[in-house]
Amino acid sequence: MTPINLSFRQTLGSTRPIGLIYGITLVLGLVVALPFYSTLLTEDQDSRAFLNLLNGFDYTIYSDFMQRSRKAILPLISVGRWLGALYLFLSIFFAGGILFRFSQPTARFDTGLFWQACTHYFGRFLRLFGVTLLFLLIGAGIWLVAGSLVAIVADDVLTERGQFWVGAAFFACAALTGTLILCIGDYAKVLMFREDSHQAFKSFGQAGRLVLGSILRTYGLYWLFILIGAGMFGLYFLIDEAILMSNWITILLMFIIQQAMIFGRIGLKVWALGTAYNTYTILPKPEPVLRISRTLIQHSAAPPSHETFTESVE
Repeated sequence: MTPINLSFRQTLGSTRPIGLIYGITLVLGLVVALPFYSTLLTEDQDSRAFLNLLNGFDYTIYSDFMQRSRKAILPLISVGRWLGALYLFLSIFFAGGILFRFSQPTARFDTGLFWQACTHYFGRFLRLFGVTLLFLLIGAGIWLVAGSLVAIVADDVLTERGQFWVGAAFFACAALTGTLILCIGDYAKVLMFREDSHQAFKSFGQAGRLVLGSILRTYGLYWLFILIGAGMFGLYFLIDEAILMSNWITILLMFIIQQAMIFGRIGLKVWALGTAYNTYTILPKPEPVLRISRTLIQHSAAPPSHETFTESVE
Protein backbone atom coordinates (compact mmCIF):
# COMPACT_ATOMS: atom_id res chain seq x y z
CA MET A 1 0.00 0.00 0.00
CA THR A 2 1.37 3.41 -0.99
CA PRO A 3 1.98 6.03 1.73
CA ILE A 4 -0.80 8.29 0.44
CA ASN A 5 -3.37 5.48 0.52
CA LEU A 6 -2.19 4.26 3.92
CA SER A 7 -2.30 7.75 5.42
CA PHE A 8 -5.75 8.33 3.90
CA ARG A 9 -7.12 5.26 5.67
CA GLN A 10 -5.44 6.35 8.89
CA THR A 11 -6.90 9.85 8.50
CA LEU A 12 -10.39 8.40 8.10
CA GLY A 13 -9.79 6.58 11.38
CA SER A 14 -8.70 9.81 13.09
CA THR A 15 -12.00 11.67 13.08
CA ARG A 16 -11.81 12.32 16.83
CA PRO A 17 -8.55 14.34 16.77
CA ILE A 18 -9.71 16.12 13.60
CA GLY A 19 -13.01 16.91 15.32
CA LEU A 20 -11.11 18.16 18.37
CA ILE A 21 -9.00 20.52 16.26
CA TYR A 22 -12.09 21.67 14.36
CA GLY A 23 -13.96 22.36 17.61
CA ILE A 24 -11.13 24.50 18.95
CA THR A 25 -10.87 26.51 15.74
CA LEU A 26 -14.65 26.98 15.69
CA VAL A 27 -14.71 28.31 19.26
CA LEU A 28 -11.86 30.72 18.50
CA GLY A 29 -13.64 31.86 15.36
CA LEU A 30 -16.83 32.54 17.30
CA VAL A 31 -14.85 34.66 19.76
CA VAL A 32 -14.36 37.15 16.91
CA ALA A 33 -17.46 36.42 14.82
CA LEU A 34 -20.04 37.05 17.54
CA PRO A 35 -18.72 40.50 18.62
CA PHE A 36 -18.28 41.38 14.94
CA TYR A 37 -21.88 40.43 14.20
CA SER A 38 -23.12 42.38 17.22
CA THR A 39 -21.17 45.44 16.11
CA LEU A 40 -22.57 45.21 12.59
CA LEU A 41 -26.11 45.09 13.94
CA THR A 42 -25.41 48.21 15.96
CA GLU A 43 -23.64 50.13 13.20
CA ASP A 44 -25.87 49.27 10.21
CA GLN A 45 -28.70 51.41 11.64
CA ASP A 46 -31.34 49.07 10.16
CA SER A 47 -30.04 49.72 6.67
CA ARG A 48 -31.21 47.32 3.94
CA ALA A 49 -28.11 47.93 1.85
CA PHE A 50 -26.18 45.12 3.54
CA LEU A 51 -28.62 42.56 2.18
CA ASN A 52 -27.19 43.27 -1.28
CA LEU A 53 -23.85 41.85 -0.13
CA LEU A 54 -25.42 38.39 0.14
CA ASN A 55 -25.49 38.16 -3.66
CA GLY A 56 -22.00 39.57 -4.23
CA PHE A 57 -19.45 42.05 -2.97
CA ASP A 58 -20.25 45.72 -3.50
CA TYR A 59 -17.31 48.04 -2.86
CA THR A 60 -19.53 51.14 -2.64
CA ILE A 61 -21.49 49.70 0.29
CA TYR A 62 -18.25 48.61 1.98
CA SER A 63 -16.60 52.01 1.47
CA ASP A 64 -19.58 53.96 2.80
CA PHE A 65 -19.86 51.72 5.84
CA MET A 66 -16.13 51.94 6.68
CA GLN A 67 -16.16 55.73 6.43
CA ARG A 68 -19.01 55.90 8.92
CA SER A 69 -18.02 53.07 11.31
CA ARG A 70 -14.25 52.78 10.98
CA LYS A 71 -13.57 53.40 14.68
CA ALA A 72 -15.88 50.55 15.70
CA ILE A 73 -14.70 48.03 13.07
CA LEU A 74 -10.91 48.51 13.08
CA PRO A 75 -10.39 47.03 16.60
CA LEU A 76 -12.29 43.90 15.53
CA ILE A 77 -10.18 43.61 12.37
CA SER A 78 -7.06 43.88 14.54
CA VAL A 79 -8.38 41.05 16.74
CA GLY A 80 -8.94 39.00 13.59
CA ARG A 81 -5.29 39.47 12.60
CA TRP A 82 -4.12 38.28 16.00
CA LEU A 83 -6.47 35.34 15.67
CA GLY A 84 -4.82 34.44 12.36
CA ALA A 85 -1.43 34.42 14.09
CA LEU A 86 -2.91 32.25 16.83
CA TYR A 87 -4.17 29.77 14.23
CA LEU A 88 -0.62 29.54 12.87
CA PHE A 89 0.80 28.73 16.30
CA LEU A 90 -1.99 26.21 16.87
CA SER A 91 -1.03 24.40 13.66
CA ILE A 92 2.52 24.13 15.02
CA PHE A 93 1.18 23.01 18.39
CA PHE A 94 -1.06 20.28 16.96
CA ALA A 95 1.67 18.83 14.73
CA GLY A 96 3.18 16.78 17.57
CA GLY A 97 -0.17 15.23 18.47
CA ILE A 98 -0.95 14.44 14.83
CA LEU A 99 2.39 12.72 14.29
CA PHE A 100 1.93 10.80 17.53
CA ARG A 101 -1.45 9.65 16.24
CA PHE A 102 0.09 8.37 12.99
CA SER A 103 2.82 6.59 14.94
CA GLN A 104 0.11 4.55 16.71
CA PRO A 105 -2.72 4.32 14.14
CA THR A 106 -4.33 1.20 15.59
CA ALA A 107 -4.37 2.40 19.20
CA ARG A 108 -7.49 3.95 20.67
CA PHE A 109 -7.39 7.74 20.63
CA ASP A 110 -6.46 9.15 24.02
CA THR A 111 -7.07 12.88 24.42
CA GLY A 112 -4.59 13.13 27.31
CA LEU A 113 -1.76 11.53 25.31
CA PHE A 114 -2.64 13.73 22.34
CA TRP A 115 -2.25 16.88 24.44
CA GLN A 116 0.99 15.59 25.97
CA ALA A 117 2.44 14.96 22.51
CA CYS A 118 1.37 18.43 21.35
CA THR A 119 3.04 20.03 24.37
CA HIS A 120 6.16 17.85 24.24
CA TYR A 121 7.06 18.72 20.63
CA PHE A 122 5.81 22.30 20.54
CA GLY A 123 9.11 23.90 21.54
CA ARG A 124 11.23 22.11 18.96
CA PHE A 125 8.63 22.56 16.21
CA LEU A 126 8.44 26.26 17.03
CA ARG A 127 12.22 26.52 16.54
CA LEU A 128 11.84 24.61 13.29
CA PHE A 129 9.17 27.09 12.20
CA GLY A 130 11.69 29.90 12.73
CA VAL A 131 14.27 28.08 10.60
CA THR A 132 11.70 27.35 7.89
CA LEU A 133 10.53 30.98 7.88
CA LEU A 134 14.13 32.16 7.56
CA PHE A 135 14.79 29.98 4.51
CA LEU A 136 11.38 30.90 3.09
CA LEU A 137 12.10 34.62 3.28
CA ILE A 138 15.55 34.15 1.77
CA GLY A 139 14.61 31.62 -0.91
CA ALA A 140 11.37 33.16 -2.15
CA GLY A 141 12.55 36.71 -1.43
CA ILE A 142 15.54 36.38 -3.76
CA TRP A 143 13.25 35.61 -6.71
CA LEU A 144 10.90 38.49 -5.90
CA VAL A 145 13.75 40.98 -5.52
CA ALA A 146 15.39 39.71 -8.71
CA GLY A 147 12.09 40.04 -10.57
CA SER A 148 11.64 43.61 -9.34
CA LEU A 149 15.17 44.53 -10.45
CA VAL A 150 14.68 42.99 -13.88
CA ALA A 151 11.38 44.84 -14.28
CA ILE A 152 13.04 48.14 -13.37
CA VAL A 153 16.02 47.61 -15.69
CA ALA A 154 13.90 46.43 -18.63
CA ASP A 155 11.15 49.00 -18.11
CA ASP A 156 12.07 50.89 -21.30
CA VAL A 157 12.58 47.72 -23.35
CA LEU A 158 9.63 45.47 -22.52
CA THR A 159 5.98 46.12 -23.27
CA GLU A 160 3.31 45.78 -20.58
CA ARG A 161 2.68 42.21 -21.70
CA GLY A 162 6.39 41.44 -21.55
CA GLN A 163 6.63 42.90 -18.06
CA PHE A 164 3.66 40.80 -17.01
CA TRP A 165 5.25 37.56 -18.23
CA VAL A 166 8.60 38.42 -16.63
CA GLY A 167 6.85 39.12 -13.33
CA ALA A 168 4.80 35.92 -13.66
CA ALA A 169 7.93 33.87 -14.31
CA PHE A 170 9.76 35.20 -11.26
CA PHE A 171 6.63 34.84 -9.13
CA ALA A 172 6.29 31.20 -10.26
CA CYS A 173 9.93 30.56 -9.30
CA ALA A 174 9.28 32.15 -5.90
CA ALA A 175 6.17 29.99 -5.43
CA LEU A 176 8.01 26.80 -6.37
CA THR A 177 10.90 27.68 -4.05
CA GLY A 178 8.53 28.58 -1.22
CA THR A 179 6.48 25.40 -1.49
CA LEU A 180 9.66 23.33 -1.67
CA ILE A 181 10.90 24.90 1.56
CA LEU A 182 7.53 24.29 3.23
CA CYS A 183 7.65 20.67 2.07
CA ILE A 184 11.13 20.30 3.57
CA GLY A 185 9.77 21.82 6.78
CA ASP A 186 7.09 19.10 7.00
CA TYR A 187 9.65 16.34 6.56
CA ALA A 188 11.88 18.05 9.13
CA LYS A 189 8.98 17.75 11.61
CA VAL A 190 8.71 14.05 10.86
CA LEU A 191 12.46 13.62 11.19
CA MET A 192 12.58 15.43 14.54
CA PHE A 193 9.67 13.29 15.75
CA ARG A 194 11.03 9.96 14.53
CA GLU A 195 14.64 10.60 15.55
CA ASP A 196 13.74 12.55 18.73
CA SER A 197 15.95 15.41 17.55
CA HIS A 198 16.09 18.86 19.12
CA GLN A 199 18.33 20.51 16.49
CA ALA A 200 16.16 22.47 14.08
CA PHE A 201 18.87 23.55 11.62
CA LYS A 202 20.38 20.08 11.42
CA SER A 203 16.99 18.43 10.95
CA PHE A 204 16.04 20.92 8.25
CA GLY A 205 19.27 20.17 6.39
CA GLN A 206 18.74 16.41 6.66
CA ALA A 207 15.16 16.78 5.49
CA GLY A 208 16.34 18.90 2.56
CA ARG A 209 18.69 16.15 1.38
CA LEU A 210 15.91 13.62 1.88
CA VAL A 211 13.37 15.59 -0.16
CA LEU A 212 15.76 16.50 -2.97
CA GLY A 213 16.89 12.87 -3.16
CA SER A 214 13.30 11.68 -3.76
CA ILE A 215 11.69 14.75 -5.28
CA LEU A 216 8.69 13.02 -6.89
CA ARG A 217 7.71 10.99 -3.83
CA THR A 218 8.01 14.00 -1.52
CA TYR A 219 7.58 17.33 -3.30
CA GLY A 220 5.36 15.77 -5.95
CA LEU A 221 2.92 14.52 -3.30
CA TYR A 222 3.08 17.90 -1.58
CA TRP A 223 1.88 19.59 -4.77
CA LEU A 224 -0.85 16.98 -5.12
CA PHE A 225 -2.27 18.11 -1.79
CA ILE A 226 -2.01 21.75 -2.90
CA LEU A 227 -4.06 20.91 -5.99
CA ILE A 228 -6.63 19.01 -3.91
CA GLY A 229 -6.99 22.04 -1.62
CA ALA A 230 -7.34 24.36 -4.62
CA GLY A 231 -10.00 22.04 -6.03
CA MET A 232 -11.93 22.19 -2.76
CA PHE A 233 -11.91 25.99 -2.87
CA GLY A 234 -13.00 25.94 -6.51
CA LEU A 235 -15.91 23.63 -5.67
CA TYR A 236 -16.92 25.90 -2.79
CA PHE A 237 -16.97 28.98 -5.04
CA LEU A 238 -19.12 27.13 -7.59
CA ILE A 239 -21.59 26.21 -4.85
CA ASP A 240 -21.52 29.79 -3.55
CA GLU A 241 -22.41 31.07 -7.02
CA ALA A 242 -25.21 28.53 -7.39
CA ILE A 243 -26.85 29.16 -4.00
CA LEU A 244 -28.17 32.69 -3.63
CA MET A 245 -28.40 33.57 0.07
CA SER A 246 -31.80 35.22 -0.14
CA ASN A 247 -33.38 33.78 3.02
CA TRP A 248 -32.47 32.11 6.30
CA ILE A 249 -32.64 28.59 4.81
CA THR A 250 -30.02 29.34 2.13
CA ILE A 251 -27.88 31.22 4.68
CA LEU A 252 -27.98 28.22 7.02
CA LEU A 253 -27.17 25.89 4.11
CA MET A 254 -24.12 27.95 3.15
CA PHE A 255 -23.01 28.04 6.78
CA ILE A 256 -23.11 24.23 6.90
CA ILE A 257 -21.17 24.04 3.62
CA GLN A 258 -18.57 26.49 4.95
CA GLN A 259 -18.09 24.45 8.12
CA ALA A 260 -17.79 21.26 6.06
CA MET A 261 -15.15 23.05 4.00
CA ILE A 262 -13.20 23.98 7.14
CA PHE A 263 -13.45 20.43 8.48
CA GLY A 264 -12.25 19.10 5.13
CA ARG A 265 -9.29 21.49 5.08
CA ILE A 266 -8.24 20.34 8.53
CA GLY A 267 -8.55 16.72 7.41
CA LEU A 268 -6.47 17.51 4.32
CA LYS A 269 -3.68 18.99 6.44
CA VAL A 270 -3.72 15.94 8.70
CA TRP A 271 -3.66 13.66 5.65
CA ALA A 272 -0.70 15.57 4.16
CA LEU A 273 1.34 15.35 7.37
CA GLY A 274 0.46 11.66 7.71
CA THR A 275 1.60 11.05 4.14
CA ALA A 276 4.93 12.72 4.94
CA TYR A 277 5.23 10.50 8.02
CA ASN A 278 4.57 7.28 6.09
CA THR A 279 6.73 8.37 3.15
CA TYR A 280 9.66 9.06 5.46
CA THR A 281 9.64 5.47 6.69
CA ILE A 282 10.30 4.07 3.19
CA LEU A 283 12.69 6.67 1.82
CA PRO A 284 16.43 5.93 1.66
CA LYS A 285 18.15 7.93 4.38
CA PRO A 286 21.26 10.06 3.68
CA GLU A 287 24.56 8.29 4.17
CA PRO A 288 26.72 9.22 7.19
CA VAL A 289 29.18 12.04 6.54
CA LEU A 290 32.90 11.67 7.41
CA ARG A 291 34.45 14.41 9.53
CA ILE A 292 38.11 15.00 10.34
CA SER A 293 38.77 14.96 14.06
CA ARG A 294 40.26 18.08 15.62
CA THR A 295 42.90 15.98 17.35
CA LEU A 296 45.44 14.57 14.91
CA ILE A 297 48.15 12.13 15.95
CA GLN A 298 51.44 13.63 14.92
CA HIS A 299 53.99 11.31 13.30
CA SER A 300 57.02 12.82 11.67
CA ALA A 301 57.97 9.85 9.54
CA ALA A 302 54.57 8.28 8.84
CA PRO A 303 51.30 9.46 7.29
CA PRO A 304 48.29 9.98 9.56
CA SER A 305 46.87 6.72 10.82
CA HIS A 306 43.27 5.57 10.44
CA GLU A 307 42.51 6.69 14.00
CA THR A 308 42.82 10.33 12.98
CA PHE A 309 39.40 10.19 11.32
CA THR A 310 36.06 9.92 13.08
CA GLU A 311 32.71 9.10 11.60
CA SER A 312 29.51 10.85 12.60
CA VAL A 313 25.98 11.08 11.27
CA GLU A 314 24.83 14.50 10.17
